[in-house]
Amino acid sequence: MKHTLKAAFIVASTLLPASQALAQDDPIVWRMSSYAGETWGLWKNIVEPFTNRVNQLSEGRLVIEPYPVGVLAPATQNYEAVLDGTADAAMITPLYAVNEDPANTFYAGHPGGMGPETMLYWLYEGGGQDLLTEFKRDTLGLHSLVGGVVGTELWHSHKEINSVEDLKGLKFRAAGGWASILADEFGAAPVFVTGSEVYQMLDRGGVDVAEWSGPADNQIAGLQKAAKFIIGPGLHFPAGINEFIVKQETWDALPDDLKDVVTTAAKLAVFESYLQSGMQDIVAMEELKAGDNTMEVLPKEVTDAITAAGRTWAMAKAEEQAADGNDWMEKIGESYFAFQDLYADGTSYKHIDGK
Repeated sequence: MKHTLKAAFIVASTLLPASQALAQDDPIVWRMSSYAGETWGLWKNIVEPFTNRVNQLSEGRLVIEPYPVGVLAPATQNYEAVLDGTADAAMITPLYAVNEDPANTFYAGHPGGMGPETMLYWLYEGGGQDLLTEFKRDTLGLHSLVGGVVGTELWHSHKEINSVEDLKGLKFRAAGGWASILADEFGAAPVFVTGSEVYQMLDRGGVDVAEWSGPADNQIAGLQKAAKFIIGPGLHFPAGINEFIVKQETWDALPDDLKDVVTTAAKLAVFESYLQSGMQDIVAMEELKAGDNTMEVLPKEVTDAITAAGRTWAMAKAEEQAADGNDWMEKIGESYFAFQDLYADGTSYKHIDGK
């Protein structure tokens, strides 16, 4: 039987052009870089579900091999790794690209912006995903898909924050638009380090306050052990995405059915990440409340100030970018804020559980 099957395979192969035979035999393999470590929730809730779904749905024709942060590229250099061919693809946060192009802020937890549910509506029903794809193709030659949604963050602090004035002079681990807003609007001193360095920086007093992720990942990182106060809600980062990127020409060369597989897997991973990370954050928050930290709620004065500062900063950046011939900040911002307002006005009928 073994020899019969082998003979049949050889005959069939001779009847096909060599390129078709090769395409059937050899899967497309993409090495995917990431900014997440293998112990992080971001890895388990986003990177793994996405790659597993692609590999499963493609039935082995397309195989994505994920690598944790630092293997193919440092956390802040994943765009470069894909563009120069060090990696075939990446699952990253656009937070680290806000300084390169501030339009990324709308996908990177814009201060005072959308929460997770609102963002999901905007991405898939309000045009946010389509804008992201067009934006990255136009500016970087990358094809971009939303690969996961991450929720509201927390602050871990050595100091209480009871007013806007309390932000002045604080050394604050921060990234993206929030770092600029802290300095320009609130007189704080932003300091940037990557995720793997946040605990050490906070523990040694290198910063007064650190933001990193939601309750579950912060708990894994041990930030509750490094500072007394846990402060929320983290309106500096209400919700953001993880972004899957490949070169535009790499994507365009895929057969249409495999494009559908990757797009479907990405949307499914978004849904899974929203549920899994959200549930883990709920459990972690209860554990943190039962611990030795002091839990604080930001006063409305502070959350209102962050919301106002976020819009002011975004409008100013949009004007600067447009003056330089780049209208993506304006185009995405108009869509983002219009949808945020629409959601706020149109969902007053909803019951929101909470105390």
